Amino acid sequence: MEATKKIVSQILIVEDNSALRNTLFEALSINHQVKAVENGILALDFLKNTIPDLILLDIMLPFPIDGFSILRILKNDTRLSTIPVILMSALSSDEKITMGLEMGANDYIVKPFRIQEISLKIRNLVSIKNSIVNKMEKEMVLKMPLLHQEGFENIFKQRFESIVEKISEESSITIHDIANEMSMSISTLERWVKKMYNVTPKKYILNHKLFKAEIMLRQQMGTVKDIAYLLGFNSVPYFCLCFRNFYGKSPKAYTQNKMNNTDIALTHAS
Repeated sequence: MEATKKIVSQILIVEDNSALRNTLFEALSINHQVKAVENGILALDFLKNTIPDLILLDIMLPFPIDGFSILRILKNDTRLSTIPVILMSALSSDEKITMGLEMGANDYIVKPFRIQEISLKIRNLVSIKNSIVNKMEKEMVLKMPLLHQEGFENIFKQRFESIVEKISEESSITIHDIANEMSMSISTLERWVKKMYNVTPKKYILNHKLFKAEIMLRQQMGTVKDIAYLLGFNSVPYFCLCFRNFYGKSPKAYTQNKMNNTDIALTHAS
């Protein structure tokens, strides 16, 4: 039985002060997947391809895009408008706080602050967001007629398998990236993959790579090392361990056994 995997939320930090940015990155990386950038241009560039679970946004960012401008862009973009945002600033006036909240920020924290305080705010907002998303997704599926549910299952399988095939040779792709590609939360992705294939997404991807490895080895398309790296394994010993666990033999022994069987078959045929 596979152990329950903790779902890691992704946080985007937008902060121009390098000392604070690095401190937040190190502290939050313990429990989250974190991306930290120093200005609004880099933040918007990151958001073109990734939807984080929460954004820590400094108000006083360097020209040309300050924190309020980024917040305005987020809330006017239907793809990004639901991302929880915590504003950070040394400005403690009620006017600035009210302005940020009226523009759609979910919370506000004044510098200097304790890491524990910001960590709790992040945990609470991400938890609320996930609860809302999961409830909406469950209600949507429950309201689907059976025929539509079956149609969704087929669409899900085709889309998921297509994405896995496309990214199966990349080592840096995360489950979070796949969930973004599928336009659903990580928990929903894991629930559907478990329902469709009875494994976790991570296990499915690994198995898919091993299936491809077996074909490549059998057809002598490269050395064990070449195939391991082609399929996105960063470590050849780890690839060999996974292959042995799946096929019962090391890649080298498996290949040799297949070659011997082929030689025997050819001898009998002649």
